[in-house]
Amino acid sequence: MLQAPWHEYTMDFVTMGMFIMDELHYQPPKTPDLNVMGGAGLYAALGARLFRPPPSSSRVGWTIHEGHDFPLHMKNTIDAWNTSCQFISTPDRATTRAFNEYEPSGYRSFRYLNEKIRVDQDCLTMEQLMSKTYHLICSANRCISLIQGIKRKRRELAKGHPSTEQIRTALMEEPIFVWEPFPDLCKPSEFGRFLEALDHVDVFSPNLEEFCNLLSIKIDLERPAGWELLREECTKLFGSSNGRSEKALVIRLGEKGCFIAQHNGCMSLPAYHEQNAASRVVDPTGGGNTFLGGFCIGVSQFAGMSPTEKFKEAALYGAVAASFAIEQVGMPTLQPLASNEELWNADYVQRRLKMFRERVTKQTDQARES
Repeated sequence: MLQAPWHEYTMDFVTMGMFIMDELHYQPPKTPDLNVMGGAGLYAALGARLFRPPPSSSRVGWTIHEGHDFPLHMKNTIDAWNTSCQFISTPDRATTRAFNEYEPSGYRSFRYLNEKIRVDQDCLTMEQLMSKTYHLICSANRCISLIQGIKRKRRELAKGHPSTEQIRTALMEEPIFVWEPFPDLCKPSEFGRFLEALDHVDVFSPNLEEFCNLLSIKIDLERPAGWELLREECTKLFGSSNGRSEKALVIRLGEKGCFIAQHNGCMSLPAYHEQNAASRVVDPTGGGNTFLGGFCIGVSQFAGMSPTEKFKEAALYGAVAASFAIEQVGMPTLQPLASNEELWNADYVQRRLKMFRERVTKQTDQARES
C-alpha cells in the first residue's frame, strides 16, 4: 500500500536507454579516451537532470546494469546527481562496453565489446512506472513492445495499489513516449514497421542522417532547397501516420539545431552552440540523447500549452541541455552551491535557457520583419 502523497511517486522522466562504458578512438595523432561514461540512457538522464535540481532531481529515473568492473568514481558521480537511478547488480558479467571510432568525415562507427543487457518494462520500479514521459531508443518492433509493456504494467499497478484515486488516475493516464530510432535500422526496408511504431509514440526524433537513410533520400541543408525538401518529407511522413495534433516529428540537426513538424506546420530552431561557436564544442557524443532528455522535461512542464508552443519550449530545453553535454569528453562538471543552487560547467542552466529563449525570439522577430 502506498503511504506517501501520490505526487511523491510520480516521475517527470524515465529513459529506457542503457549505460555504457565507452572507448572513444580518434584519428591520429589524437590518443583515445578509454573508460568514458556513456550510453543513451546516461546522456538522456543528464538532459533531464539539468532541469531538475534537488529535490526534484529524484523525479528523473533510469537504470544501470552494474557489472563487477563498475568504477567507484563513476558511481560517486551518478550518486551526486541525486536522481532515481536504479543500480541492478550483475556481478557475473562486465559492465556493457562499446568501441566508438570517429572517421575524418565526422562519422562515428559503433560496436559493442561485450554482451549488453537492455532495459525493459520489467526492470522498472514502481516509481518509474508512474512517469509522465518515457525516452526510448530502439528498433520499431522493440518500440511497440516497450510501450505496450509499460502501459500493461501501469494498469496492473493501478489495480494492485488502489490507495488513492489520484494514483489510479495518474497510472491510467497516457504518458508521453519520445522515440529515437536505432540507427542501423533506419533503412527503406524497415519503413512499414516505422509507420506502425509512429502510431504508438508521441514524438519521433531521428537525426538528419537517420531520417534520410530511412527514406533513401539526400538533403543538403547548406542550400535553401534542402530546407524545403526537409519540410516536404517531414510533412509527407507525418501524413503517412495517424498523426494527432499532439504528435510531432523532431529531426535533430546537430549544429544546425532541430526541425519540428506537426499536423499544422513546421518550424526550425537553432542549436545553442551554433556554427560560429564551434570552439565550445569538444565532443558531440551524446548530444542528441541529451537533447531528448531536456526535451522530455520541457514537454512535461508545458503540458498545458498548445502543441505548437509546447514542442517549441521543449526544443529550447533540449538545445540548452545538449550544450552542456558537448563541451567536454564525458559528463559536465556539477558544482553544488551553498544557496541551494548549482552550476554545470561553471554556468547556470536557467541563465542559458533565458539567454537562448531571448536569442530565438529576436531571430524570429527579425525573420518576420524581413
